[in-house]
Amino acid sequence: MKRARRGVPAALCVGAFLACTMPSAHPAGASSAALVAASGGGLAGTLPGAQVLAVAEALDPDATMPSEAAIADAAARTVLAETLTAASGAAAIEGEPAIPAELAGGLGVSVRDLLTGQELFGLDGGRGLVPASTVKVLTATAALSALGPNATLTTAAVLSLDPGGATGTVTLVAGGDVTLGPDAGDPEAVLGRAGMGDLARAAAIEVRRSGLRAVTVALDDTIFSGPSTYPDWEWNLGTTWGAPASPLAIMDGRAGDGFDAVTYVPDPALTAARHFAGLLAAAAVDPALSLPPVAVDPEASRAAAPAGARQIAAVESAPVRELVAHLLRHSDNTLAEAVGRVTAVALGQPGSFAGCAAAVKEALGQRGVPTAGLSLDDCSGLSHGSRLSASTLTAALALAGGSAAAELGGAARALPVGGLQGTLAERLTEAPAAGNVRAKTGTLTGVTSLAGLVQTASGRELAFAVLANPDQRVGTFAIRQATDAFAQSLAALP
Repeated sequence: MKRARRGVPAALCVGAFLACTMPSAHPAGASSAALVAASGGGLAGTLPGAQVLAVAEALDPDATMPSEAAIADAAARTVLAETLTAASGAAAIEGEPAIPAELAGGLGVSVRDLLTGQELFGLDGGRGLVPASTVKVLTATAALSALGPNATLTTAAVLSLDPGGATGTVTLVAGGDVTLGPDAGDPEAVLGRAGMGDLARAAAIEVRRSGLRAVTVALDDTIFSGPSTYPDWEWNLGTTWGAPASPLAIMDGRAGDGFDAVTYVPDPALTAARHFAGLLAAAAVDPALSLPPVAVDPEASRAAAPAGARQIAAVESAPVRELVAHLLRHSDNTLAEAVGRVTAVALGQPGSFAGCAAAVKEALGQRGVPTAGLSLDDCSGLSHGSRLSASTLTAALALAGGSAAAELGGAARALPVGGLQGTLAERLTEAPAAGNVRAKTGTLTGVTSLAGLVQTASGRELAFAVLANPDQRVGTFAIRQATDAFAQSLAALP
């Protein structure tokens, strides 16, 4: 059946994540298309030889469903050929494998139809394997389900008076936002939408109106609990993969002058609180304000906000749909852990690693996603102790990519686009996968995974997942090539 291209809803192009032009045929022979970035962290540019396909609001029931045999053949030529068999003559990697010995050589594959939810192909699809960052698909979907796409995360300042009423405390109450900018907020940004400087200056006005002579600053970060790093993260001051889990941070907890700094501070919340205290101290004596000055101690310490403390200022993060888009597109570990713990709190779980894991399982289970065998150490995928099946991944993707749960669609539309965005910017750069495959990557020592959405040549939309815990003699690059080739093969199915 010749591919029939559906119309592209405007909400999925110019007004949402990518603006795009759509051809009337398969992109294999299409000319270059201009791709205009919109909100959600998209990248502007061109993708030679391909067009970007939007995630459809209405799936085409007339598009041909591929057969199990055709998908099995694609798997045999790609992931099966490379993943379970070590390269001839390859030497074993020195040292112990990072994954348990019983998982070495493990491969889980699942392909599911978005329209019907039917699993079309599975190879050990129900086996729990180490998933790496494909866990973020579950975290994002759970957050959208529990919080809603339009929810924002509030960072507030509250004021309490000491006995006698001449002094008091401004408590910075963390609400899960790790994306604050260091000074003024940017209403067009995702990272830096809320500004710590804006919060401090607004709080200073109220402090100066209060008639107090002096105030101290406290940090209430009790919304989260338990350890901030997982044992096998092996977090250190030089790490480049993320900050300790925290309900408050400036610049994603990065130790530098901007969101592109490559190392992270050991205590993001307290670092942010001390920055707030310094800004508040300056604003509280600023002669530009015709209000009595107030002395502010520029230090900060941890203390829960007292009952009855009055809110004097607040700033809001970008909406959850935009936070989710960023964490998926850029595989932001710090943001994934924060969003996961906020989801836990919303569902009545503790804001901890265990609470986050329980909340993700609960939120997905409520939506009908099979979670048997799902076991998470964290919500970012950094731990080698997490277990996730390919079938659970494709069920979550089919839920988000289908039309039955529109509020979850951000988890599908935000996946990086092959050849253009985020972690797929330099992968899947050729048709028919380029501009067609949207997928989340995952990489740890001994782990390579890819999970996402793809349209076949007839326009059938599929969810797919490959979780590989390969023989240690097969390098990451070889497995990555195999998973990309599998995605290419799915895109080429008639």
